[in-house]
Amino acid sequence: MRSDVFIDEVLAKCDVLKRAGLWPSEPVLRPRAWLQNFARADRQLAAFLLDKFTFYNKRFTDVLLVASYHSIGDGMPKGPSAPSSSALVHSLASAAFTPVKGERPNPTDSGYLLCRKARQLLGVPEHLILETSDALDHAYRGDTVVFLDDFVGSGDQFLKTWGSEDKTGRSFELAESKTGFVAIYVTLVTTDFGLCNINKHAPEVAVCATHILEAKSTINGLTASNPGLQIEIDDLLTRYSSSLCPTENYIATNPGYLTHGYKNRGLMFGFEHSIPDATLPIFWSPGTNNWEPLIERK
Repeated sequence: MRSDVFIDEVLAKCDVLKRAGLWPSEPVLRPRAWLQNFARADRQLAAFLLDKFTFYNKRFTDVLLVASYHSIGDGMPKGPSAPSSSALVHSLASAAFTPVKGERPNPTDSGYLLCRKARQLLGVPEHLILETSDALDHAYRGDTVVFLDDFVGSGDQFLKTWGSEDKTGRSFELAESKTGFVAIYVTLVTTDFGLCNINKHAPEVAVCATHILEAKSTINGLTASNPGLQIEIDDLLTRYSSSLCPTENYIATNPGYLTHGYKNRGLMFGFEHSIPDATLPIFWSPGTNNWEPLIERK
């Protein structure tokens, strides 16, 4: 297919998604402006990446949360040593809910948004939504704790919440060993890498997610059977990464993250409320010389 025809088809698809309300309108998500960042010879390959980008708007994010929460009782295994689905459902009678905080905690972490949505969509009473210290008290009493977040990339963020000790030496991991409290992690989307990481280091935790992204859903998975295409895309990402100026400090010490995202996950999706840093930075990072992100990472 001719390059200009393919690019027009991809942009037409973007227009349909906008008209249907599945993608936000300009200037929130700007495919045409984003494609203009690239030299003419590179736009077909950039359009290929754009065509693979998946976006969950607010309505679909809400649907994912409800589905992930209801999956607690779907009968499927949730972790190597996690309780059965019936036991998990029974344990909800004593459950409190708490956000999974970022590796550098701040009030804008997605876990807080999911807690608010849990109140609105799941009917969780306000007094059962607790900060970490109060959730630890709850766990040390042997009562169920439901952790809430939108996305698991590497699993590091949850494992830090799980294992970090407070000033008195308490942690959720230690509480589980002492009281055997039920730990449920409700998240919307997880990578298979992150899920395996949690299963390995916190096998008692029941992870409930609607979507599990396998390697084939990453940029590396898309090109696994086409080495030539993989070389072209890696070259494109490397060349244009020099125009990117993300504010995330860890990227400066890990150059590979600038081309393939946090922990080189190479993801291609985002939520309306936030774009995971494991998604290709070429989609969301600010840059130099009037670089236009496809969508800004909030």
